[in-house]
Amino acid sequence: MEAINRLSNPSYLSVIEQMERTLEPIRRQQLEISRALELSGAAARTQEIVIANQHWQELIKQPTATSCIAESLAAAHQSWLERIKPIQHDFSHLSQLQASAKLALCDTSLRLAATERLMAGIDFEAIRSRFQIEKPVISGLESSIAHVATSYGSLAEALREISDITRLPAFVLPGATREIYTTSFALETLRPLDERNEDEAETKIQLVAEAELETSGCIALLQHVDPGLARPYIGARDALHGNNADRARHILSSLRELWNHLLRRLAPDDSVAAWIPGIANQKDLLHEGKPTRRARVLYICRELNSDPLTDFLMHDTRALVKLIELFNRVHELETELTDEQLRAIVLKTDSWLMYILQISAGNFRR
Repeated sequence: MEAINRLSNPSYLSVIEQMERTLEPIRRQQLEISRALELSGAAARTQEIVIANQHWQELIKQPTATSCIAESLAAAHQSWLERIKPIQHDFSHLSQLQASAKLALCDTSLRLAATERLMAGIDFEAIRSRFQIEKPVISGLESSIAHVATSYGSLAEALREISDITRLPAFVLPGATREIYTTSFALETLRPLDERNEDEAETKIQLVAEAELETSGCIALLQHVDPGLARPYIGARDALHGNNADRARHILSSLRELWNHLLRRLAPDDSVAAWIPGIANQKDLLHEGKPTRRARVLYICRELNSDPLTDFLMHDTRALVKLIELFNRVHELETELTDEQLRAIVLKTDSWLMYILQISAGNFRR
């Protein structure tokens, strides 16, 4: 996003005031969405996102207590301190750290507002009917999306102060919001073009481009973890821009296998099994003596010390699996996937890869 780049402007307070004015139309749109969805099946999952966004906007307005600046800086994660180094001598009336976090929250809120609008238009029954997808596939996907929205809401609720955000790595909140946005974008590509909001096209183009830029480093992170996993995934991404008649199958099969192999690589059986005895709640961590997906995600997040974030990542991973399953079923039913749909599912995978690899890389360590 562009928040930190905007810090080159010396008038930081005016930037934040301007962003707050920008957010006012979002508040009005949220009210309209809430009214439109009162009797809709989409209401529950969308309302979670609306409430989370209202929470971010309240944090943006949260006054800065100058007496707490030193304490906040001392408790901040190193990644936030690195962000403000270039401008640490440039503003005096507002904590550098809190200014940076508030500007990041403005971008988060704008992206989440776009997610609200996309989610509001998703009709899972219409998708099932259009592509003749089996009901269990659609039901599983709808359930996973609802859990992602709920867990994102829980994450928002847990971050009550700006200092709660800056204690976590700088990528955590923007990455979680990007994850839920790229999920909604992938779902929207399954809607007919004539049912989409043309007024939002320019915003969508910008947000998708920003998400692609943010995740451009995922291949490098993947190569660092395991070049053997990176090579076929690079092939799948190359296929996206090729003309091979079998490219959809190539892409989807690579994506479907990648998450499973990567989780096992980041959380090997022996390491997870040795770690489990030290966990207080060991429910659903083993199945037939092997670590479950839940155990692997918990292991990957073990040093993060944030149960809401771990819960979000777990549900987000499940949603990715269900999305790939849906796109695969659409393809198997001899429906040609569009370039936009393939681009969307690759972007969603890139976003997930970037997020889980950043967490696993230990960027959260002070």
